[in-house]
Amino acid sequence: MSALGTVFRRELGVYFRTPSGWILAALVVGLDALQLNGVAMGNERRPSAHVLEIFLLNAAFLTQAAAAVLATRLQLDPREAPLWLSAPVRARDLVLGRFGAAFVWLTLITLASLPLPALIYVHGHVSFAHVLVGYAGLLLVAASSLGVASAVATLTRRPLSAVLATAGVLAALELGYYVATTTSPPWRDWLRDLAPVWGRHQSFRRGLLSTADLATFVVMAALGLTLATRLLARRRESP
Repeated sequence: MSALGTVFRRELGVYFRTPSGWILAALVVGLDALQLNGVAMGNERRPSAHVLEIFLLNAAFLTQAAAAVLATRLQLDPREAPLWLSAPVRARDLVLGRFGAAFVWLTLITLASLPLPALIYVHGHVSFAHVLVGYAGLLLVAASSLGVASAVATLTRRPLSAVLATAGVLAALELGYYVATTTSPPWRDWLRDLAPVWGRHQSFRRGLLSTADLATFVVMAALGLTLATRLLARRRESP
């Protein structure tokens, strides 16, 4: 088996074996259920499509939060770092293996909440295609957020620092969407486009599959993984 496959299987197994992975899954799905009932549906009679959009918006922010927490698994454990850094495993395999395991786990968490939109049928009808496109957007948010987390985790040394720094970077990208209202082109357009949830996820939660938004999410994830790979490779070369 390749080194990438070995790292991936080992890291994914950790999520299944440790309580923290299941606690995170239960927390995210539970909060998704609460925000659907208490926020998206609320006490107002909204159109079903609008309820679904609000649900997907809040679910996207919960996905980002979960990605920030998973930064602790994208970071090299201080006890394992000497072993990994000296092992005959390329930095790329180590980064991609850990990212792949985290993405699969976050995908499973996201899909576990898939039955929740069915509750919206209580107040009307929503398109199944709208739900699928919306969830595709959630997975793209997960991939881009984990790409950012991979880069940040490589720069930090403590688990809490990785979580807080990842959350800070993602929050800064989202706040840029509102800062854009006080700026002029081209900065206004760039700041809006870099906001994963407020900016690029809009089309998906409306049920529209945008290739431009899809490409932006993929590029963000790729840039984060490339940066993480180069930082880790440099760390292995340093004495």
